[in-house]
Amino acid sequence: MGNEIAGFILAAGEGRRLRPATLTRPKALVPFCGVPLLELVASYLNELGIKKTIVNASYQGERVFETCQRLKDQYGWDLRVSCESKLLNQGGGIRYGVRLLPEIETFLVHNVDILVDYDLRYLIDQHFQNQADVTVLLIPGRGPRSVSLTSDGKVNRFRDRENGAYTFSGIHILNRKVLEFLDADKEAPDIIDCYQRALDAGLKVQPVVATRNVYWTDIGTPRDYIRAHGEMADCSLRHHTMLRRAQAEQAARRFALELSGVKCTGCLGLGVELGVPSGSHLHNVVLWDYTRLPRPLLYADGIFVGNDVQPPKPVTENRLPDPRVFKSLNMDASNYTIEELHKQGSGRRYCRLKSGETNWVWCAYNPERRENASFAAISDFLDRLGINVPKVRLHLADTFELVSQDLGQSDLQLIPQQMREDLLLEAVQQIAILHVNGDKKAKMEELPLQPGFTKGLYDWERDYFRSNILERLFHAPEMWSDVAAEYVDMRTMLLSEPLVPLHRDFQSANIKVLNGKVYLIDFQGMRLGCAAYDLGSLLFDPYQCLPKKTRDTIWQEYCRQVRGLGGNPPERKIFYIAACQRLMQCLGAYGKLWKLDGHEWYRQFIIPGFKMLSEAAQEADIFPALHAMAMDGYNRAKKLLG
Repeated sequence: MGNEIAGFILAAGEGRRLRPATLTRPKALVPFCGVPLLELVASYLNELGIKKTIVNASYQGERVFETCQRLKDQYGWDLRVSCESKLLNQGGGIRYGVRLLPEIETFLVHNVDILVDYDLRYLIDQHFQNQADVTVLLIPGRGPRSVSLTSDGKVNRFRDRENGAYTFSGIHILNRKVLEFLDADKEAPDIIDCYQRALDAGLKVQPVVATRNVYWTDIGTPRDYIRAHGEMADCSLRHHTMLRRAQAEQAARRFALELSGVKCTGCLGLGVELGVPSGSHLHNVVLWDYTRLPRPLLYADGIFVGNDVQPPKPVTENRLPDPRVFKSLNMDASNYTIEELHKQGSGRRYCRLKSGETNWVWCAYNPERRENASFAAISDFLDRLGINVPKVRLHLADTFELVSQDLGQSDLQLIPQQMREDLLLEAVQQIAILHVNGDKKAKMEELPLQPGFTKGLYDWERDYFRSNILERLFHAPEMWSDVAAEYVDMRTMLLSEPLVPLHRDFQSANIKVLNGKVYLIDFQGMRLGCAAYDLGSLLFDPYQCLPKKTRDTIWQEYCRQVRGLGGNPPERKIFYIAACQRLMQCLGAYGKLWKLDGHEWYRQFIIPGFKMLSEAAQEADIFPALHAMAMDGYNRAKKLLG
């Protein structure tokens, strides 16, 4: 048969890691840039001059078969479907499928969830010119990097976690005879094991290493899938014609949405006939064809699979997880327990889902509060920065639910004193990464942060304190009179500081501890502000009232970490001023939560809050009226509450 070659598209998989999106359609029919993955891959193989292609199908196989029939009719492609009654893995699927083309000896195999803009003609030429038995396309510098090569550029091991520098791309060419090295005793053998055996037996298994600027993506998880759309928007495509057209169409759709009054940021994938209300904000989302959103909100870090998205349901104590949660997590929906978690939030309900030995934290949130809607996007951002946060396992963006890693109950408030300093040191190492490395990345990614610290926000915190403590609790608004002028100077100094991404509520209750590591939680209020605000929140936290010696040690470590990352820490004076500002906000919150909302638990922190405020003002050493007011407040609180 000479150099005749056929295609083989591996399209049978369930796409479990991409759930819940793949609960409604097979992975092969998931759209990328508005075009089904199967159509994109089949078009590229046809563009290479490959006339016959086998497509294997199993999960929702009838839909894959129907799509292949449509593509035959639409484009005239010769697509032959190998229907598998159950999943046979890649090796088993190829072994079973090649029976459809008994006259062909050589097959170019392409995973359906892999997209590449690479001249695969070169791969084919190398295979035939070198009379190889197997030719694999390797990707340098990206992906899991499990393949190692010898010093002369030959494959050493396909699974070499220690020395691997290359990633198996999911695109390879094989001679039919190599399938003899598949494990005959396994119904669903692995093709990589087959290749390693062929290599060890002396067959010619050759690598072709792509250049580093080649576009390649593995659409395995929701994060990969969403971010691939953003990477695609920035690529200059040379070889894949249909993908290039889809890229141009995406740009046109995004522009049309922006003209209609929709804010578009981050990575977007847009289908046809969308209903997106003017005033909406789309950030890191994929909208499949015919998706219609209910109202102008922030929609972030999710996949919308078409049809009408219903308005948000009330977040009540009776709210239960959507059934897709259990299917996506492989949980038995008839055999689980749900445990209310003590720490809730504004417009959020947190519960622990238990099934056997597996625990998850489930959250239903009200997206009318913008900070709730941005949680998943910010969590993903922090995780990619290398900051420890609970990993979001599942985001049902259309029902406004999250499932994340369960970190247990322990936070810094509950840790014994002798262990706390080491954990505080680790916590400020984490926050230094956010302040220094997160600054540029947050701007580049147009992260949907809360409105930053401005004169108005600082004044709101001031007035929150005056209203809920000085007036409502002490009935003594005149306590502020001598502080007013000093406060203007404080505010001016804080507003003069560089702006960096802040946690905003960086206190001991929001730092979880699991297996000796600290994790940041409740970061959805992240915004731009003065870096010292986070340090003031942590080191003058009324929940723990750290001694001065500890505060000094932790502050010095933070400064060292910032400098090590190439940043410039704030002056110590700014640290104390920011602590004073934060403490006014905290005290205002305690007063409001106790007096207005009836949460008696917060009453106990008013005295420690004034103690910390007096110490911060004293250490700033330039605001005597503020220090005097804080001491007055401390004495009044002890008399009233003690």
